Amino acid sequence: MIHYLIAKIFGTAIFGRGFCGWGCWIAMILEVLPYKNPSGRVKNLGILRYIVFLLSLGIVLYFWKCGYTIYGSRDKELLWFIVGLAIYYSFGISMAFLFKDNRAFCKYFCPIPVLQKILGRFALLKISIDKNKCINCGLCEKNCPMDIKLLDYKNKGKRVLSTECILCTTCMGVCPKSAIDVKVKFDFGEEILGYRG
Repeated sequence: MIHYLIAKIFGTAIFGRGFCGWGCWIAMILEVLPYKNPSGRVKNLGILRYIVFLLSLGIVLYFWKCGYTIYGSRDKELLWFIVGLAIYYSFGISMAFLFKDNRAFCKYFCPIPVLQKILGRFALLKISIDKNKCINCGLCEKNCPMDIKLLDYKNKGKRVLSTECILCTTCMGVCPKSAIDVKVKFDFGEEILGYRG
């Protein structure tokens, strides 16, 4: 519980969704799959993550109200842990092959970002593109695993405010002019919380 609150919730106030880019165990597996350059985001499919979140929350609350608990037996705890991970991994890998996109699960189905996106919007660390160095080659957008329209932010003179950014720094690695960096700043009231690619 403490790990969840620090890494996945409160940590987002500093690192945004950096956990998704660097600490997520399922993402580690997804990164070795062959679909690193997806053709684009499927419009409006991101709403599914909110449905998954509500269903997951509903199931937990139902069992809690019924007085059911997995605690009390180490074998029982371990069994549920393994079953949960197996389902999670299997679904994530299946989505990658179905959509031909390593991060399809992250974009459309994972319920964790539902809470992360709130604090992540105001995270101190965000990607920034230097307008003076950028040559508009588009390599950053082409290689972004989350399909974010990075150059739109650069053209407006803003850091990448999208709550879809997982701070993976792939864009920094492919930029031929080293025009992309991670900057520390507080952006308030410049963009709504809704999806902005």
